[in-house]
Amino acid sequence: MLMQGLRSAEVMALNRDDVLFFEGQLRVRGKGNKLRLLPLAPETTQLLDHYLRVERPDPCSAALFVVLKGPARGQRMTPAGLRSLFRHHRRTTGVQLANPHRFRHTFASDMVRAGISLPALMQLMGHADIETTMHYVKVSPQDVYLQYARAAAQCIHPQPRIA
Repeated sequence: MLMQGLRSAEVMALNRDDVLFFEGQLRVRGKGNKLRLLPLAPETTQLLDHYLRVERPDPCSAALFVVLKGPARGQRMTPAGLRSLFRHHRRTTGVQLANPHRFRHTFASDMVRAGISLPALMQLMGHADIETTMHYVKVSPQDVYLQYARAAAQCIHPQPRIA
């Protein structure tokens, strides 16, 4: 969720065949059943591969994320199950503000800090309007200063262009 900026419903709707390992992509069905392909970071690919090989019960449903324990073992994860998973991790990590929607906000802000363009971020997040994307991006005064300093340095000492 954090590395892809996915909505809770998008995560729970993922099927095993939505992970396109060889292409390094994730097929996501967003709001309005709109399909988008997202790039997978190598770390995410490794984690998903480990989950599928080691943690996920077999055989089970086509769902990517399933219940790992109890009588519903192997069935698609539910919204209640996802909330329970986050509650557990908030208790064990002490990070009280962690929740799926906060992950989406963090993803957007982190991507902007890393230099992604707003139109590209809009595509990754599955938004139809850039204004919606802007609601997710939070920049601190330090972020503004660092980006200004980087841009000003480029203006004063521009990189040579290769013809």
